[in-house]
Amino acid sequence: MVLMVLLALTGFSAYNTMAYYGLQYTTAINGLLLQSIGPLFVALWTFALFGDRLTLRQAGGICVSLTGVVIIICHGSLAVLLSINFNRGDVMFLIALLFYGFYTAMLRKRPPIHPLSFLTVGMGWGAIFLIPAVAWEIASGRTPIIDTESVAIFAFVCIFPSLLGYLFLNRGIELIGPNRAAPFMHLVPVFGSVMAIVLLGERFELFHAVGYALVFCGITIATRKSSAAHAGGRTAADKASA
Repeated sequence: MVLMVLLALTGFSAYNTMAYYGLQYTTAINGLLLQSIGPLFVALWTFALFGDRLTLRQAGGICVSLTGVVIIICHGSLAVLLSINFNRGDVMFLIALLFYGFYTAMLRKRPPIHPLSFLTVGMGWGAIFLIPAVAWEIASGRTPIIDTESVAIFAFVCIFPSLLGYLFLNRGIELIGPNRAAPFMHLVPVFGSVMAIVLLGERFELFHAVGYALVFCGITIATRKSSAAHAGGRTAADKASA
């Protein structure tokens, strides 16, 4: 129960609150750039908590995919990258990623319960931890706006980023581990730019192609097991079957 409370506090309450708060004061470019360093926070926490080290393959893959992310976000322009300014929202977003890295690393210790049960308990405790923040906002005179648009946005956030996103995330980390799962965070700007092209009519440019290629290459490098690991797995399987 203590572990579930800790995961709810860090991965649900603290991360989401600070991330959404930070995004109110920073730009989309800054948010995407900062989120792209999320795998590094996961690596730091897995090392601090469990002594896990990034392999050379994983580190190299993260660097390659991170380069692709920067190219996509900055439209392949060094001038855009150098013109980025950071503010208090960026600090809050970094703190949010620090909590998220801890949550991701600690998922290996999650109790062996059904994914929906795990999510229900996590969201339940997360909501309880947010009651003081909601009370403080109401006392400050900031009340929620209830109209068709806000209800639609709330429903979208609850169903997709919260429910489905957390279900797939938790299951993915359970299957391949936090360090191998973390580089997939670099797919966020890829999906975002694809949706901008499809839904908003943005033009597909050369920097998109270069960035996508680097991101997918980096993820492949970081998540692919070495030939020695494959050989060891086969040997172990052979021994078990014998």
